[in-house]
Amino acid sequence: MDRKKTQGQRVTLADVAKMAGVSKQTASRVVNDSAQVTEETRARVLKCIEVLGFRPSALARQLNSGRSYTLGVVANAEIGYLTNGAAYVGMVRQADQLGYALLSKEMREFSRSSVDIMLNHLIERHVDGIIWAGPEIGDSHAWMNDYPIDDLPMPIVVINAHPRAGVDTVGFDNFLAGKNATRHLLSLQRRHIGHISGPMQRWVSQQRWAGWRAALEEAGLAEEQSCYVEGDWEVTSGGPSLRRLLDVCPQLDAVFVGSDRMALGVLHEAHRMGLRVPEDIAVMGIDNDPQSAYFMPPLTTMHQNTVLMAEVALRLLVRRISERRDEPYPAACAEAEATVLTHELIARESTLGKSTA
Repeated sequence: MDRKKTQGQRVTLADVAKMAGVSKQTASRVVNDSAQVTEETRARVLKCIEVLGFRPSALARQLNSGRSYTLGVVANAEIGYLTNGAAYVGMVRQADQLGYALLSKEMREFSRSSVDIMLNHLIERHVDGIIWAGPEIGDSHAWMNDYPIDDLPMPIVVINAHPRAGVDTVGFDNFLAGKNATRHLLSLQRRHIGHISGPMQRWVSQQRWAGWRAALEEAGLAEEQSCYVEGDWEVTSGGPSLRRLLDVCPQLDAVFVGSDRMALGVLHEAHRMGLRVPEDIAVMGIDNDPQSAYFMPPLTTMHQNTVLMAEVALRLLVRRISERRDEPYPAACAEAEATVLTHELIARESTLGKSTA
């Protein structure tokens, strides 16, 4: 095989194709990780790329394909998904593997005019697709109810929100999470199970609340559905919410809390009131906050794999981009994936008590 070109000479895709004995189109498919290439051909082209020191030109790739290889991410940094933490890092890595960069935009207001500004900003920058995340506040998601989504020049995938006809959504089954959390408490012979929800204007909170109610009804305890108060997902609302819940339901022996942050406030208030956890009252949350295993006592919770959610959303978006352009799926996106994900019960001392093992 030929040696790498001398300094100052740029190796082109045509050089790679010539050395590998394939067409330029086939070499391009290998560079773009297309599934429409045999493994033998892929290996030969990759070897030639290594020998020649070929580096794809991002600008040439964009000009030749008429696309930016950039994906827009709209979220809220304070109370939404995907603008920080492990989920965002996972999505960045997945995008990089698929040859895309991310353009993150923070939505600070939730009016229709703010939505329009955000959409126009992303359209002007020719992003190939959009991940729409963040809380369902005001018009931040409601705009999709009457907006002709198909008229957007790029596909859009929504994260963990109320499903809408014609809109791709990736998220968790929060109804099932609420139901399974309550079933866990029922399995421990708790019969007066209260619920502290997140803000009830949020679809996620509504679904978890509905799952709690369904599990009680399934167990023949529909009368306990009055043991409910609303919180705000923050630690400061946990204590006041527990006091209000005890006023409504004095016989309370367990509580399913709508977030681990609120559950920390509940544990603190229970200790202050002299209530033993879990002997007097079992407490469990949802989210599996990284600190929840270090609460006193360690918190039983429902784990939601937000890294997986972010990666599935991104792969789905790239599938939709490929479909719009009538192109084969990249290998990483070749198989369709489930878009409704489930939580995993993480049982700890706040419901089980200390292990006797």
